Amino acid sequence: MNRMPRSTFRSFMDAPRRPVVLLVVYTTVWFTVAALSDCCPRAPAADSNVISADLLIVGGTESGCAAAVQAARMGIRRIVLVNDTDWLGGQFSSEALGAIDENRGPEGYGHGVPFPRSGLFREVVDIIERTNRRKYGNPRPGNTRVITTCRPRDAAQAFAELVRPYVKNGRLRILQPYYPDHVQLDARSRKVVSVSFQPCGEGTAQRITVAARITIDASDWGDVIQLAGAGFDCGPDLRSKYGEPLAPESHRDYPPTDMNPITYCLVLEESDDVSPIPRPATYRRQCYDDHPYPKSLEFLYTSRRLIDGRSSKTSVRKDVVLICFPLIDYPLDVLPQRVVDALEADEVGASKKNIVQMTRRQRQIIFDDAKQHSLGFLYYLQTVASAAGKDARYDFRRLRLSQEFGTPDSLPPKPYIRESLRLRALYMMKQQDTTGARGDARHYASAMYEDGVACWQFEYDFHPTGRRFVDPKDPNGAWRGYLKPLRKWGPPYSGRSLFPARSLVPVRVDGLLGAQKNLGYSAVVSSAVRLHDQSMAIGQAAGAIAAVSIKEQIQPRRVALNRKYLSLVWKALCNAELHRIPAILWPFADVPPDHPAFVPIQQLAIRRTFPLRPDEVKFQADRPATADWIALVERRTREVIDLPPSIVAPTGSMSRAEFAKKWWDLVRRYPDLPFPTSGSTTDFDGDGIANDRDPLPWTKGETSWPEDQGDMLP
Repeated sequence: MNRMPRSTFRSFMDAPRRPVVLLVVYTTVWFTVAALSDCCPRAPAADSNVISADLLIVGGTESGCAAAVQAARMGIRRIVLVNDTDWLGGQFSSEALGAIDENRGPEGYGHGVPFPRSGLFREVVDIIERTNRRKYGNPRPGNTRVITTCRPRDAAQAFAELVRPYVKNGRLRILQPYYPDHVQLDARSRKVVSVSFQPCGEGTAQRITVAARITIDASDWGDVIQLAGAGFDCGPDLRSKYGEPLAPESHRDYPPTDMNPITYCLVLEESDDVSPIPRPATYRRQCYDDHPYPKSLEFLYTSRRLIDGRSSKTSVRKDVVLICFPLIDYPLDVLPQRVVDALEADEVGASKKNIVQMTRRQRQIIFDDAKQHSLGFLYYLQTVASAAGKDARYDFRRLRLSQEFGTPDSLPPKPYIRESLRLRALYMMKQQDTTGARGDARHYASAMYEDGVACWQFEYDFHPTGRRFVDPKDPNGAWRGYLKPLRKWGPPYSGRSLFPARSLVPVRVDGLLGAQKNLGYSAVVSSAVRLHDQSMAIGQAAGAIAAVSIKEQIQPRRVALNRKYLSLVWKALCNAELHRIPAILWPFADVPPDHPAFVPIQQLAIRRTFPLRPDEVKFQADRPATADWIALVERRTREVIDLPPSIVAPTGSMSRAEFAKKWWDLVRRYPDLPFPTSGSTTDFDGDGIANDRDPLPWTKGETSWPEDQGDMLP
């Protein structure tokens, strides 16, 4: 570089305009440095190992694993999954809920599911059932109230098997156990640039930082969402917020700490020993006496039994029993004084926080007391209930804590977590959207979201969220959980519902998607969208949205709001070439994934090409496709897919399934048309309902089933 001669420089500095010029120079330099700081975020701390990735998934939950596999199958080459335990699988494994909860309609337990199992959930369950058949001679060895059961360690191995091909081919890297402690944002765009992690526990592992194009928060408590300042809610939503019938009107009896309770599950194995466990330090018999929940030892023993040893067809003949009942639910609205004191000793005011907002150390204080409560129930069963019982078949004195978790106390690494934070997303799902049309839970939901990416159905299901002390003057004494008037288990039930892509996307932060239970919904809806299969379906959808975002080099919000990109998500989720079992997109009750027309039927249904009534939850694949029905499907298809005039629907004698196969084969190669808009960026359909409050932002009104339109989807 040619330098300015000294004499010239002195002349410049001596000039009368020197102060003004210097001010301009200094100001220019300052703004340049500031701009560079915004565009180029600070490098991670020197003690961090920096890993570059296309996709970062935080949380080895069932949702996180599903997201990883979906993205890997879509060709994303650099995926990093960071987990905070040594087991993958979340509820299935680390939380020990081996009695697998899945979609359930108003028919209740023992009547199957409202629509077929599909997608990665079905793949995992198939692995679990193969393992059960090999070990016990029975794919469903629990003989219990749920369909499939498994030992938590077998579930962890099933998830390891699910992800193994992508670890082996280098697309997926799993780091564990680590927890996130810092998120770096681009200050200008508010995009997540990187997440830093600390190793869990003591050891020699170093802090790591993962810099990724897209991050999915599939953690237990929405750690990345919180660290990124993405905006979230926790605790009850008041009725004034969304107008939900099941929401409370005030915080008087529903404080901000009120949440669906956590539960430390117990996995018990049959033993020859008949002595009870040691008496837990906080044991109070009055916690378990006179409870309002089922007292029958047979019910407690069998309703969530994982292995019925008597029916085993192999040499493994011993029972394995899961204890996960309201009696050991641990409410969070009011805490025992010993827990309050420990929290306040850690941080003044900590006991007033919602558990979502607590630190890991503070949550552990609560977890430790919840463990004591669960162990107290086992001690009660062994010393009081079984001793008074008359049926030796259900004697809890011969059951011992399973050693499969490898933990010092023989309890699972985590409690069962029913509720996390609620991401402030592009759309917040409400009770009114998701209840059955016309109030009938056997129907579709009132609003079948145009951007649906997963299917679900369940009751609005709160376990006891309240705690009462037997002696109100002794907050360290015995207590019992209770159901609050608006927080109970169903009915009411949801209808057959969709989950919208918008509810995965934060309002305020880019480069980030929610998953697991960190979603855009109300507290009421969160109580119904938390089951094993639902979490996997939503995680799989998050993985597909992330993959499309990465490939198209766009932000997730553009995917959620554009049918062109949603089409790519739909085609990746429900794809028989990509997946052994394609995912369901529309909750038809009668078309399983192995049906030869499953994919065409699903792809046409999610685009609203079939005329349906709110109660028409069966496709009736073998029913004849009439000329009028075909004409209507063709017309509706042209409204959503950019078809040339030369493409016409097949005619002749055929079933609905045969027509769907032929028609989808003709139209699948053409692009989806954009959602229709009114020209307003805040009210796409011009119906006076702002997009962020509108369940159907591209359709006038708030329901898919207007009374004056012949019960047909818009």
